[in-house]
This record gives sequence, C-alpha cells and structure tokens, in this order.
Amino acid sequence: MLSTSTTSSVSEKLVFLVDDDEDDSLLFEMAIHQTIPHCKVRIFDNGLVMLEVLNEPGTKPQLIFLDMNMPYPNGLEILTNLKINRQWAAIPVIILTGNDDPERTQLAYQLGAQSVIKKPSSYEHLLEIVFAIRQYWFSIVNLPQA
Repeated sequence: MLSTSTTSSVSEKLVFLVDDDEDDSLLFEMAIHQTIPHCKVRIFDNGLVMLEVLNEPGTKPQLIFLDMNMPYPNGLEILTNLKINRQWAAIPVIILTGNDDPERTQLAYQLGAQSVIKKPSSYEHLLEIVFAIRQYWFSIVNLPQA
C-alpha cells in the first residue's frame, strides 16, 4: 500500500506521450489517468512539437513515452535529440513499439532509452504495464528534479 506522501508525489508528475496513432494515445492517456490519478499527461502526435515545448520554461516532464514507429521524425530520431541536449538528457524515456525488431530495440538502448516496451494487445495488459511503470518510476526511482 502506498503512503500518503508517495501518493501526493505521484499526483504531481508530468508525463509526455509522443505517438502519431490517436487511438493508442487515447488508450494510453486513459490508462495513465486510471492508474496514476492526477498525473498530468501532454500528448504530442509529432516529436518535433514536443521538442519545441520542452524549450518553454516549466515544461520539463518527469517521464517521456515515445513511439518508435512514427513517420519523420521517428522515435529513435527524437530520442537522439533528447539525449544529446544537456537540458533533456536526464529525462527518462520509455520507447513504445508495435513490433519485435531486435536491431531497433538494441539501437534504442544504445541511444539512451531507459526501457523499450512492446505495445500491449489489450487494455487490461496496458493497465498492468502502466501500473508497473507507476510503481517503478514514481515510487522506487529517485528522478531528477524538473
């Protein structure tokens, strides 16, 4: 059971989701709101827009979910931009993918992704994944301050 202090720190989190698939984005947002109440989610259908928003003061998320398979720029190109910028390099990035391509998974880790997760085939499985992410990233890990 989570303590009150842990719950309040979870509720103050900002998460970015970059995915060009509107249905995937909506399901992921629902799962986050259901599993991590009061967590603010900003959704972007293009990684370049997210990079522009990151330049605005006070918009640094604690965690970024990034779809690997998007049209230009794809998730790995956005990941590269995040990790070469000193202001953003410490933000944990979880890559979401719809396929099992070991070479692209390897490349994602080499470029600095903290995790690569295959998109689940059911909403129930998505809830389990988001709950595990909540437990690990917002309860166990000591994240850098925004």
